[in-house]
Order: sequence, then C-alpha cells, then structure tokens
Amino acid sequence: MKKIIILICLVLTFSSCEIQYDGETRIVVEGQLIDKDGNSLSNKKIEINALGDGYIATDLISYTNTDQNGKFSLAFPSPKTDNLLMISINENEKNELQYKQIIALKKNFKNYKLNLNQVILYQETAITQLQLILKNTTTSKQLTDIKIEGLHANYYTDLNPIIATGNYTPPPQTVFDVLKNQNITLSYTVIDYSGSTAVITKYNENITINTEKVTHIITY
Repeated sequence: MKKIIILICLVLTFSSCEIQYDGETRIVVEGQLIDKDGNSLSNKKIEINALGDGYIATDLISYTNTDQNGKFSLAFPSPKTDNLLMISINENEKNELQYKQIIALKKNFKNYKLNLNQVILYQETAITQLQLILKNTTTSKQLTDIKIEGLHANYYTDLNPIIATGNYTPPPQTVFDVLKNQNITLSYTVIDYSGSTAVITKYNENITINTEKVTHIITY
C-alpha cells in the first residue's frame, strides 16, 4: 500500500508540471566563474530554471556549486518544447559579488551543450549605471543602433535579443550596468526622413563614469 501511495504522488507531481521533458535526451550547461583579475570563484551557486509565460520560473531543473577552479557543469533533461531557460549565477547569495541571469533557448546549444566559457562577476561596490534619456525633437527622425564601448557589468543577458522585423522595431536599451571610474564611448545612429531621401548620421560621444550613476541626454 505504501508503494502505491508513493507512486500516485509521483504521478500527480509530474502531471502538474507545465513543462514537458524528454527523458532520454540530456543537455549540458558549463562554464567557469572568475573575478575581474581572472581568479577562479569557487563554491558559487548555479541554478537553471525553465521559464513559462511572463518570464516566470516554473521548474527548477538543475543546480550545483562551482568547484575549486570556479568551473561548473550541469546535465539535465531537455524540454520537449523550446522553452526559455534561465541560468542564475550567484543569485540571492549574501556575498560581495554581483549576480547574473542568462536567458537561453535550446537552439543556443551546440551538440547538446551550451558553453558559457568564462563569466566574470564583479564586486557590487564597483558597479554603477549609465542611463540614457532620449529627447526626440521631431517625428521625422529615428534613433537606432545605440552601443557603448567600455567595461560592462551586466546583471542580465539574453542570448536571443529581440531584433527588428517588418514594421516592428524593439525599443533601444537605455540603461547599462557599467564599472565605475572609466571612460565610455557611446555610439548611435540618427535617421532623418524629412527629405525625399533618408539621411543617416552616425555619432560618437565620450562619457566619463565616476562613482555615481550617470544620466546622459541624447537630443535628436
């Protein structure tokens, strides 16, 4: 009777999961955590969750800690559908280092493996933000291709960012997590449609990042 009850509980548990898995196929996420000086970060938590609607974590698929060399490797059943997978690094841990979230799809795996290579975690106290404020002065101009060159400290990375398709152009990124005490090069493109032919102008600006959050205005 006890075995029957346990079996029923297991059936109910798996049937309630929103994500269906291929029990015969394993996929692997691997990498190494290091600090800004290249030193390995041991005993740091790594978790992989499947994401459902609204980017909500529905299943904790696998977890581990980095070894003495900062390396990690997680093998887990492959979702049958192309659900988003969130790789959480050092999240909700009480230490001096930042956390990271990396969003992936099965198509990012090559030969069933996703190698993140070396992932740098920076000290929380070394990170600040650059926020861009976009001031559009006319409906005939469009701003595109915002990029920054410098030392990033991203908390969030999507391996499959949304790209422009048809008539849809995703909103530009305007907030960047960066390291303090550096000079950053900001580049962007402005397209002017006011004439019979579109005029494309590329801009480059240097921005000094000190210790506080920096707000920079782009007027176009």
